[in-house]
Amino acid sequence: MMIVPWLHVISPPVQKVDEVIRIAIEIADYADFIHLRQKEWPAKKLWEVVESCKHYGIPTQKWIINDRCDVAAAVQAKGVQLAYHSLPCNIVRRMYPQLTVGVSVHNEAEAALAKQDGADYLLFGHVFDTSCKPGIPERGLAGLQACREVVDVPIIAIGGIKPENIVDVVSAGGSGVAVMSGIWNAESPGVAARIYREALLNSAHAI
Repeated sequence: MMIVPWLHVISPPVQKVDEVIRIAIEIADYADFIHLRQKEWPAKKLWEVVESCKHYGIPTQKWIINDRCDVAAAVQAKGVQLAYHSLPCNIVRRMYPQLTVGVSVHNEAEAALAKQDGADYLLFGHVFDTSCKPGIPERGLAGLQACREVVDVPIIAIGGIKPENIVDVVSAGGSGVAVMSGIWNAESPGVAARIYREALLNSAHAI
């Protein structure tokens, strides 16, 4: 059975609820998961997005909430994405057993620790140069491969991911990709998401 790598789409730091809802509706059919990553938003604003999108046919299980375990649990999201400033993974796992827990990592040592602490998947990056991380060297496909060698949980690659490099990412051990500006800031986010989805499907055939 062919396994198609996952497409995670991450929202950038926009301020308008209506914009997040509009783009989420455009991309929902192509994204496996949409990360709500509005770091400055209060809980109620995050809740409003997920609840509003539910009325447009986007299931709550399509959502992953950045950092806010309480919001993820309240809206019955798929899971929560933890960063260095978040609660420890093992604490979140114990307090919110219903949530899928992702952990952001940057090297194999962090990957091994996150797996040990109970992470369901890892978000590794940044793999390629990206305007989101100016001045910080890319970690490259070698960094992704190093993580794959020490963990057996899914690894989602982020940072400079384009449709044309997805085959290389999957070949290096990526279980999927996470994209922000390449989809969210595209002239047509829905079309961009479809192109990424097709590239992921092609990578499954190529590997």
